[in-house]
Amino acid sequence: METTPLGTAPITPAGSLTRLRHVALGTFWFGNNFISTPVYTILLQLQVAELIAKNSQGAAIGIATGIGGVFAMFLPPAVGALSDHLHTPWGRRRPIMVAGVLGVVLALVVMWNAHSYPPLLIGFVMVVAFLNVCGGAYAGIIPDLVEGAQTGAASGLLGLFVQLGSVASLLVTLVLSRSGQIRLTYGVIIVVAILSLLPTLWAASGERERAVPERPPFNLREFLSPLWKGDFGWAFLTRFLNLSAFYAVLPFLFLSFRDLFGISQPATITSLFELIVTVVAVPCAIIGGLLSDRHGRKPFVYAAGALQTVVLLIFLAGSALPLPLVMVLGAVYGIGYGCYSSVDWALGIDTLPDRDRPAKDLGLYHVADALPRVLLPLLVGIGLDALNATAPNAGYRALFLFCAVLYAAGAVLVSQIRSVR
Repeated sequence: METTPLGTAPITPAGSLTRLRHVALGTFWFGNNFISTPVYTILLQLQVAELIAKNSQGAAIGIATGIGGVFAMFLPPAVGALSDHLHTPWGRRRPIMVAGVLGVVLALVVMWNAHSYPPLLIGFVMVVAFLNVCGGAYAGIIPDLVEGAQTGAASGLLGLFVQLGSVASLLVTLVLSRSGQIRLTYGVIIVVAILSLLPTLWAASGERERAVPERPPFNLREFLSPLWKGDFGWAFLTRFLNLSAFYAVLPFLFLSFRDLFGISQPATITSLFELIVTVVAVPCAIIGGLLSDRHGRKPFVYAAGALQTVVLLIFLAGSALPLPLVMVLGAVYGIGYGCYSSVDWALGIDTLPDRDRPAKDLGLYHVADALPRVLLPLLVGIGLDALNATAPNAGYRALFLFCAVLYAAGAVLVSQIRSVR
């Protein structure tokens, strides 16, 4: 391989990766979602329901996810920028990922053994923080190693591993919930977190051969400028709106099923609903990622916005909906979710303003995921408790309507991206 002096060479993607290396790169994302799905949507809610009075549970969930979201917002771009300039014998990204996974394991142990709200809160925030340390470094691996012609396929594969990680973790949670051992989910998550990292470390071994770009003087305005310059800013806004809707609903689905839908076993039904969503989303993520390289990214965002908006509007009927119909709507929601996740990362990579320093800008792109976790869960949690106090289940209906509007807006605004079909 040709080399150039450190600090002067632009970083270009590697040649075509084999299918095996593509899969190995994605296993970390499998583990990431195996961790985040049950922790963020079921385990936190279940432990809050055990520890906190019913009229304060929404706020308790919102506080935990909101504080965690602060770390999720600031860590990815900071860690990404650090990894862009890091130079070690093991590469720029991988040492940070290893440290982050070890932190996640420690945090999961804290949550597992929490028997009051303060340690539960601390453990949850630690999980979120260390996951985002890993994610900030991992974001740079794909543009480091994947050439432009394979970007859509790589994005689709990441979307696939999002779904597979969620499916596998929800199956484990469902089985352990029905056997009365749901807290053992933490032990399974710890094992998967470690094992899923190893193939990615192998697949990314070539990244240590990249030149280290010169570190420019830090300028906050320049650091943030991709958010309002060119198509990257529109891609960021589209992602922000879609994921705002997703993360506003997700932490409160357990409570919605229990109260608005009148379901007596909300943990089991929440696991089953999310399982249906993700199982259906898997083929959509695979097919969408491959097709988007030929037919463009935007049609998949349009389809996702339309389908998910319709589902949430129907959810306003609450307990009037029979349970089988709710599960069918979960499948429809899954089609939309899969369509969007298949092109999510491709939109960010396609519109990168500087491919020589991708991790910093993709860290900013990750803020469109993290910022909703900061702003929305706390506000939604407090709002849910307040509106539900004025009228039975009014908060849940307001939440579904609000998120339907967000999905529709995201589908409309993606049309502003000019460099992507």
